[in-house]
Amino acid sequence: MTSLLLATLLLESTVLAPSPQRIHFKLIVDIGLAAGVSAIVAVGKPDIRQAIFDDGSLSNIAENFAHPVRQVRIGTQRDSDPFWVNNLAHPGLFAIEGFWLKHRGYRSGAAFLFTQVHSVIWEFAVEGSAFEPSGKDLIADAAGAAVGIWVIWPILHRASAGGPSLSIAPRFHRGGVGLAIAGTF
Repeated sequence: MTSLLLATLLLESTVLAPSPQRIHFKLIVDIGLAAGVSAIVAVGKPDIRQAIFDDGSLSNIAENFAHPVRQVRIGTQRDSDPFWVNNLAHPGLFAIEGFWLKHRGYRSGAAFLFTQVHSVIWEFAVEGSAFEPSGKDLIADAAGAAVGIWVIWPILHRASAGGPSLSIAPRFHRGGVGLAIAGTF
């Protein structure tokens, strides 16, 4: 909870908004959305839900924050999630979160900070209540957020302003599913 408070204070000074009331409201809404999505994942994924109910404890969270380097080393070795979780879901979801925050008016640094605080809270406290944080997940989350903020957002933002653009859309055909990629540069 202290991390969330610190993140709130740091983000307040860097969010792009004209009034303090708007900053507070936007930040509260976005923290609520991030917490809600995290809760859905924690309850919705049977393996995570079961681990939290069976092994979750405040002492595990305290251990993660007291000895972060050791715990991340252990968690990284323990992380046996499939390819799609570590290399697609983690970076993909944090790319979406970073893009969403840019769309909401956050500056790039504030959006990145928000995503990383969210990632640390998830790894060290939510999932971390049951097992050690995974360095693979932390790196994948950071990489995904960076791509969402500094690659996808500028491309799509320019496209909406009439500049160079790139569009990627799913295409369904008899043989399966593919991607249609089109761009103007």
